[in-house]
Amino acid sequence: MILNRSQIAREKVEQLKLGVTAFTETEEIAEKIRKSVAELQLNVIEDHTDRGVWFIPQDETKTK
Repeated sequence: MILNRSQIAREKVEQLKLGVTAFTETEEIAEKIRKSVAELQLNVIEDHTDRGVWFIPQDETKTK
């Protein structure tokens, strides 16, 4: 099965838009997610671990 990294990143960004945490093991996908998060101005925290990167959406009502 061939996995398209751009498609994986898009799916993870859709998760974030729905308020669901996303995880990736690769820096390539993490960079694509970061780019989309910046373009969409999503409020997301990145948690870097030895296994990969968690992208955790932040509730806008709690941060104001």
